[in-house]
Parts: sequence; C-alpha cells; structure tokens
Amino acid sequence: MIRVTLRSHSVPLLGLLVLVAAAACSGLPRTVVPTATALPPSATPEPLAAEVNGERITLAEYEREVARYEIGQSSLGIDLATTTEYRKTVLRAMIEERVVVQAALAEGLTVEDSALAQGVDRARAARGGDPQFTAWLTEMGYSVDEFSLALKRQMLSRLITDQVAGTVASKAEQVHAAHIMVATHSVADEVLLNIASGADFAEMARVYSQDLSTQAGGGDLGWFPRGVLAVPEVEVAAFALQPGEVSTVISATDGFHIVQTRERESERQLSAAALETLRRNAIRRWIDEHVAAAELQVLVALP
Repeated sequence: MIRVTLRSHSVPLLGLLVLVAAAACSGLPRTVVPTATALPPSATPEPLAAEVNGERITLAEYEREVARYEIGQSSLGIDLATTTEYRKTVLRAMIEERVVVQAALAEGLTVEDSALAQGVDRARAARGGDPQFTAWLTEMGYSVDEFSLALKRQMLSRLITDQVAGTVASKAEQVHAAHIMVATHSVADEVLLNIASGADFAEMARVYSQDLSTQAGGGDLGWFPRGVLAVPEVEVAAFALQPGEVSTVISATDGFHIVQTRERESERQLSAAALETLRRNAIRRWIDEHVAAAELQVLVALP
C-alpha cells in the first residue's frame, strides 16, 4: 500500500550574531570581538513527489511527466478538464517503473551504450530527423540526457518483463465451452428449462443469447485455459463441468449465463492470443507483487 505523507521542506536558519564588547569608562581602548566566519547556506532540499526503495522521484520530474501525459491525451482528442484522477495514474506508473528497473538491476541486467544509442537514433529517425526530434523533445519537456535515461529505463523494463513472460508455459489445461447470456434470471430459467427438456444448446444461444460476439456461433467460446475469459464466473463454471454437462444459472456483472462444457484436455497448446493474455497477466501480477513489497512514500498531495 502506498503511504501518503506530506512533508514540509524548511531551510534552517543559518546565521551568527556578531558580539561587540565596548570598553569600560576607564578610558581603556575599546576591544572588539572578532566576527565569526559565516557558514555557507545549505542547499534547499529539492521537493519530492515520492520515494521508491530510497530512490527519489522529484516533484519536478512528476510534473513534467504529468504534462507529457496531458499532451498525449490531448493529441488523441481526450479532454482531461473534468478529472484529476490521471495524476494518480501518472504517479503510479512512475512508481511501477522505478520498481521494475530496480528489479532488473538487481538481476544484473544492463543496457549497453551502443544499444541505447541505437534506440535514440531510431527515435530520431521516427520523428523525421534532427530538427523535428529536437522540437519534439522541447515540446515534451525532455533534454537529450533525460530522454536517454527514460529510454534506458524502458529498455531495462522490457528485459525483465520479457523474462517474466518467458516463464509462462505454452501448454495448459483447457476446456472447449459455450455459453448463453441473457439480461434477467427469469429468462435464463426459461432457457435452462428448454435445454433440460431437450432443446439444442447452440440453437438456444442463437435465439436468446445477447452476447453478439458468440450468438451466431451458437454461443461457442472455443478452447481456453484458466485466466483469459473476461467474465471469470463463466470460466470457473466451465472448468467445473465435465464434457456434455450444462451449468445452472450463473449471475455475473454483465447478466445471467448458462454454460456448457463440450471438451477438455489436461495439456493443450495455447493459441497465440491466449498465450499473450497469460503473459500479460503474469507480468501484471509480478509488478503488483514487487510494488506491494517495496518501501514507498508518496510525498505529494493527490486528489
């Protein structure tokens, strides 16, 4: 959990009182105590937005990243005027990136200078050459060194997350299932009664199902492993059934479902789409676990 702590940054008073001793009325010469040499003022601590395992994210870095996000969203025609929640999103992304890069460095992963230079060259070429690239850097609030550092962090992040993705096996237990989705429990009860009375499941799906992506195919969901369906209740039901079995009415956030499992295999080659989904899920879990284990302080007020 990110702990929110607001800190004030104050500069300690640095100054010495100069004491001057006056001579007594005896007529002796006046004695002056020498002025002590003043200490140079200490540097004002730079305001921080967060600390991640002791690594500082300055407030200036954070504000520049917010500005880049706003520019990017504006280029997509997205109006951010009605919300400030995106500031949390930006800071969360910065914290996650620091955690991921720290993990990559802890694993001994590195980015060669030549590879980084090639990455900068590709970015320059993608912008149409030096003048356009320089103008883009200025618009986005980057110096060349800052852009190189941001690119290096991205490259380190990619190295470590590719390792995580590589741990996902290409085969898994899978089921071949179908479903019917309707808006009310009463309609689902009616459909289930028809199926129990001998009606064809696929035909009932074509007539009743409101899932337009599977309706024409008789509700067919194809083969899938655990962890890929958008409606987890349907996935759980499908893996709980044996081939040929039909579920009871299942309530979910998008409506009411009836599920039929048609086939299952203990180890089946994953489709490219399923493998990609499982890899993304694995990376997401890995990042969440590392963020949860990190020592975090958020030092900026968030809406």
